Amino acid sequence: MSDKNGNVIVTSPAWEGRDSQIGASLAHLADKYLIQVVQSPIMQLELANDAIRRAVLRELAEWDEVRAGYTVTVVCSTPEAPDALEQFDELCIALRLRENRLKFAAIDQETAVSLSEVCHVKGISKVHYTSVMTPETPGSFRELTDLIAKWEEERELCLIFEPAESAGLIAKTLIGNGLRTIRMGFYKYRPIRMANLPPADNPTWWVIVNDAATVPEIARELKRQNTKFSNVRWISSRPSVGSALKKILPKSQFVEVPELRPDVILEKIKDHINPAL
Repeated sequence: MSDKNGNVIVTSPAWEGRDSQIGASLAHLADKYLIQVVQSPIMQLELANDAIRRAVLRELAEWDEVRAGYTVTVVCSTPEAPDALEQFDELCIALRLRENRLKFAAIDQETAVSLSEVCHVKGISKVHYTSVMTPETPGSFRELTDLIAKWEEERELCLIFEPAESAGLIAKTLIGNGLRTIRMGFYKYRPIRMANLPPADNPTWWVIVNDAATVPEIARELKRQNTKFSNVRWISSRPSVGSALKKILPKSQFVEVPELRPDVILEKIKDHINPAL
């Protein structure tokens, strides 16, 4: 694979033995754009153990009658939540039984698209991604909770899909606002070491990041591999990633994109990447 136009490092979490969605899509375009794509997640995704998953299902059954009349809002608090839902068949079935009562919210536009796709594939709902509530600022918990509270209906129940080990900020905020909320932590992240970067003729590295919390660890891993930070450009749809970089690498080159989609990313950096058409 040519790296004539630079190298793209995809750090997004991935399930064991699989590339992340964005990683797979970028790899598909690699030859056309003469780039080298390096799949290098620093977190591996896993479903929580059976006991935790059973507890999640039990809590839903206790809090919600399948034929109740109020709305159930499914909230994906991370980009990985839709993928995790797809793996959790029993929860998909439970949601399918509530199809006519469901509303949806997601932390950003890409997560909304993934959620819509999973709902179609698993027969949960025919929801279109444009009907999924998303914050104007990608990744903003505050905007997302404000949005959900604004469109709250009587006796509404919110289901927050989030990592088992998370602090539960969205759930706590909604509970604080008086909304009936279940925190559903049915998946988790396991830290893994970033893959060793391959040799490259072109020393330009584009690092794709979708979570500000991972920035320090990615920077440590790049430093461990003696990567020159002057050759690294960080790319994300989340302003919080830029803020995190300013704290630890004030001279870093941060490129913000409106959405973390392959075509948007490659369009944004076309000054450096010229398609081989």
